[in-house]
Amino acid sequence: MPTRKVVTRSGHRVRGVFPSVKNQRMVAWESLLERDAIVLFELSPGVIAYEEQPSIELYYEGTVPRKYYPDFALTLRNGSVAHVEVKPKRKLSNKLVYDRLDKIAASYQRQSRQFWILTDEEIRKQPRLSNLTQFAYHLKAERFKRPPAWRLHELRQRNDWTFEDLATALDGAPSVFRLLAAGLAFCDLDNPIQPSTFITFMHGEPNDSLYF
Repeated sequence: MPTRKVVTRSGHRVRGVFPSVKNQRMVAWESLLERDAIVLFELSPGVIAYEEQPSIELYYEGTVPRKYYPDFALTLRNGSVAHVEVKPKRKLSNKLVYDRLDKIAASYQRQSRQFWILTDEEIRKQPRLSNLTQFAYHLKAERFKRPPAWRLHELRQRNDWTFEDLATALDGAPSVFRLLAAGLAFCDLDNPIQPSTFITFMHGEPNDSLYF
C-alpha cells in the first residue's frame, strides 16, 4: 500500500483512482499523466503488479539526506522491481528538477536498483495509448473470464485472424478487446484498431513486453 496518502481533497491538482484488475484494488493517481501511465502498467504483459507511492527513499545533496517518494514500483515478469518517476518532459528542462532527479538516479545506480523516468513522450504515444485505454475499458466493463484452454488452443490454430473475423467467431468486438487486454491476443498497437487489423495469439513462453 502507499507510504503516504495520495488522494486528498486539498489542492488544485486532479486526483483519482483506477480500478486495477491486475492488482485487484483501486490504484491512486495524482495527475492525469500518472493515470495514463497506469493504463500502460495495467496492460503491459511484462508488468505483473504495480504499486503507487511504494516507499520512502533517501538520497543525498552533498552530505544532506533528502527524502524521495517514487511514483510507482513495478514488479516485472523477470522477477525484478523498477521504481518509476512520472514527469512531464517540460519539467526536466528545469535545472533544479533535473539535478534532483539526477542525484536520485545516481543513488539507485549505486544500489544496483532500477530507476526509470517516464515522460509524456513515452506515456502518451499515439495511437498506442488510445488503443490500450480502449482495451482497459473493456477489461473492466465486466468480470473477465479466461476462455477455456481448448478454446484458446482452437483460436491459436489460425494465423490469419482479423479483428472482424475474430469478433464474429467470439460473438462480438468486446470479447476481442478483452482478449487483447488480458494479453491472450496481440495486435499492432501503433496503428488504429480497424476491422482489418491482424490479431495474433501467443505461443510458448509468457510475453514480457512493456508498452512504454
